Amino acid sequence: MFFYEGQSCPVCHQYFGDQDDIVTCPECGAPHHRECWKSEGHCHFAADHGTPRQWAQGTAEPTPSSDKKRCSNCGKENPEFAEFCSHCGKPFSTEDWGSTDTASQPPPVGQYTPPSKGDYMPFQMPFQDPYGGVPRHEHIEEFTVDEIVQVVGSNSAYYLPRFYNMSHGGSKISWNWMSFLLPYNWLLYRKNLLWGVLSFVFFTAMTVFNDSLFGKLPFPTDAATPDMLMATIQQLMEKPEAKMVLLICSLISMLVLVVRILIGLFGNYLYFRTVLRKAKKLKENPSLAYGQKSLTFGGVSFALAALPEMLSLLAYYIVFLFS
Repeated sequence: MFFYEGQSCPVCHQYFGDQDDIVTCPECGAPHHRECWKSEGHCHFAADHGTPRQWAQGTAEPTPSSDKKRCSNCGKENPEFAEFCSHCGKPFSTEDWGSTDTASQPPPVGQYTPPSKGDYMPFQMPFQDPYGGVPRHEHIEEFTVDEIVQVVGSNSAYYLPRFYNMSHGGSKISWNWMSFLLPYNWLLYRKNLLWGVLSFVFFTAMTVFNDSLFGKLPFPTDAATPDMLMATIQQLMEKPEAKMVLLICSLISMLVLVVRILIGLFGNYLYFRTVLRKAKKLKENPSLAYGQKSLTFGGVSFALAALPEMLSLLAYYIVFLFS
């Protein structure tokens, strides 16, 4: 069993792991991370050496600052009033996040500061907390976080901290890998129909235009050997019209990449505006979430995300059938 299991460094307050480089004080035996010992230059409890307060195995360690809450499961520091750990998702007990003291009450509305974005990467999301650490008494624009969660549905823990930042003066830029790699599929999956359809039309048009340009090049089909084929293609590529086609195709590829990057940067913001619009409609007509428009209203839809691929396959099949 790991000797320092359940103990944390008195300097950085991080729990010790099996692979950590640990040194102990030669006088009291208090464990430290080697780098933390070097940063202080001595034992963290040096002032208590030789006194009744001297550190001993099993004694309580200094508590972290009052504006942080440490998870007992993984040791991650969280905002003081978070209801779930932002790293492992473990729920905090009622005693951990509330009391009758004024100093321990949740901060006033609008004064909550979400943790860094790294705490909410897809592999670190608080999977048990649909609010992503955002206190439930907070608002995003004129809506409560519960109303936003109802519209977002799946993976709301990832989106709520970003939406909160955007609604409180934060940057509208927030990188999303899925919106970069699968732009129109992700937009339609999130039921952002307008931008999803527009992006699908754009990328499809660029693909068709690019293929049609290449189709106009007279590539040889009757070369006797591979060497003859390569020589013929090289002669073809030296013609001015072929160079123009290659240049246009290169520009199209660059344009497609730029659009993908823009959607990756602003995809979360586009989705945020869509969520606000749907939250307003839901507030005016709560039956929307359960009526006939449930496929296109809130939450996510695998059917919409797969629809562009089905249409593309159908189009290729029709072209192949009649060619």
